[in-house]
This record gives sequence, structure tokens and C-alpha cells, in this order.
Amino acid sequence: MPRKTITLNLNAATLEELANVKQIGAKRAKALIDYRKKNGPFEDLSDLLRVDGFDEQLVDDLENSGASLSEAEKIDKY
Repeated sequence: MPRKTITLNLNAATLEELANVKQIGAKRAKALIDYRKKNGPFEDLSDLLRVDGFDEQLVDDLENSGASLSEAEKIDKY
């Protein structure tokens, strides 16, 4: 089965868009949105380590998938 990709900016994505990303899912998406609302946009992908449920492996996976904080990039989804 070929990979499906979506275009996504982690600083602008909605809860639904984030939840549809394979590596993130609903629980992490909510944590990301909550953190973003409280602290503002992420400046670097490593800032995601401050979000509950995000560890170095996940951040690396997102970075390797082309996740972006400023420009929309294609990343794997379900």
C-alpha cells in the first residue's frame, strides 16, 4: 500500500489535522494544541519535547517525515 501524505504546519494545524497524523494521534494532538495556546508557536522542532507525550524518537520521526513549523510540508498519515 502506498504511503499517504498530508501538508501540515505544526504551528497552524487544527486538532483534527494533527490527530490524523500517524505519529501524533488524538491525545498528543490535544496536548500539542494546549501547549501552543498557552506558550505560543514553536520555534524549533525540539520545542515539542516540552509537550506531554512527545519524546526524542517521536520528534526525530516527525522531522524525518518532513514536519514543519513555518512552511507546510508533507508528512505521513494513516
